[in-house]
Amino acid sequence: MKSFISLFLFFLAVLTQDSFAQSQLNVEKLVPFENFIKEEIKNLNIAGAEVLIYKNKEVAWHKALGYVNLKNQKPLKKNSIYYIQSMTKPIISVALMQLVEKGLVNLEDKAEKYIPELAKLRVNIDLSEGIEGPTVDRESDITIKQLLTHTAGFSHGLETTQFDQELFKLMYNDLFNPREYTKIEQRIDQLLKAPLIGQPGEQWKYSASPDLLALIIKRVSGKDVNSYLNEFIFEPLGMTETGYNVSASNKDRVMLVYLKNEAQELIPSPYQVPTQGNTVYGGTHGLFSSMEDFLTFCKMVLNNGSLNGKSVLKPETLALMKENHIGSMLGGARGFGLGFGVLVDTDKDPSPGSNGQVYWGGFFKTHFFIDPAEDMIAIFMTQKFPSNEEYVIALNRYVYSALE
Repeated sequence: MKSFISLFLFFLAVLTQDSFAQSQLNVEKLVPFENFIKEEIKNLNIAGAEVLIYKNKEVAWHKALGYVNLKNQKPLKKNSIYYIQSMTKPIISVALMQLVEKGLVNLEDKAEKYIPELAKLRVNIDLSEGIEGPTVDRESDITIKQLLTHTAGFSHGLETTQFDQELFKLMYNDLFNPREYTKIEQRIDQLLKAPLIGQPGEQWKYSASPDLLALIIKRVSGKDVNSYLNEFIFEPLGMTETGYNVSASNKDRVMLVYLKNEAQELIPSPYQVPTQGNTVYGGTHGLFSSMEDFLTFCKMVLNNGSLNGKSVLKPETLALMKENHIGSMLGGARGFGLGFGVLVDTDKDPSPGSNGQVYWGGFFKTHFFIDPAEDMIAIFMTQKFPSNEEYVIALNRYVYSALE
């Protein structure tokens, strides 16, 4: 009987492994992707890029191309460090969900329970008239879940309406240089000078709400967010190179941020994000990370909340985060979970991928996706703005075309 059970378990393990690893990555088919990146560098569209693909429990492809600094032609090396901007948001969402697991926060809680200042907010009814335009009363309270799903009615100030332009100037200057803030409360004070752009729960709008989540983490845990992330996410996972500041010994590994000037020349941004002295521990952006560190975070997500014997979240919590919680607000193909974009119907989306793929990116053209069905992670890192999606599209197209 014991031998039968052992044999049964062996075949079950084999079948499970085979069904999970449904495809392999043919790295020869990624040569066009590498050539595409080299052409982008040659044509001075970017200074360099680092790309990593993790497939079936191992790093299958990892390239660092171009330069960390164009002026001195210093090569970009593997495992360089990048300002990951909005890829901070999924990490903050994981931190908030840890508080949910502990029973310290509930997804349906009113956000004003933790941030009373939210109670005063009204709703703008004409974005073309800016933040001082006409408003109406809110019809419902803002919930924690709405902050996680970008459905609370906040904006990020990144679009072309008069409202967004004025909100952006409240919080940043044209080069995404924060004002002279010393703590997250000051940036939130600026955000709350503007009304909401819509009624809570009635629309999806990419927003600065993760800054509010960061403040909630601070107030509920009693720790500044930098300390909280280190204690409960980065240290358990061994993410030693992720944080709001970069150690002096690692400063030279940070890739410069580039932009195109009026003559369409690729130049270093006049404003480079300070690598030390940062004290605004936000949720919208703010973290630096290396390729290997961010891969570690993604592996934890792919592995349902744990990695190398360390549990960050329960599997059921991670599963909830990867579900679509906004219905068809973004159309039939894509939705949004608790901190991640979610691909929900590949038949309705022109981009290759699998249902259940989760993803997000940063303003300086960083991007990642995690595909549980393919046991795969892909990460693209560079440093250039303004943001658009040519490299997101290329990453998905080339990676999925290399599967067989």
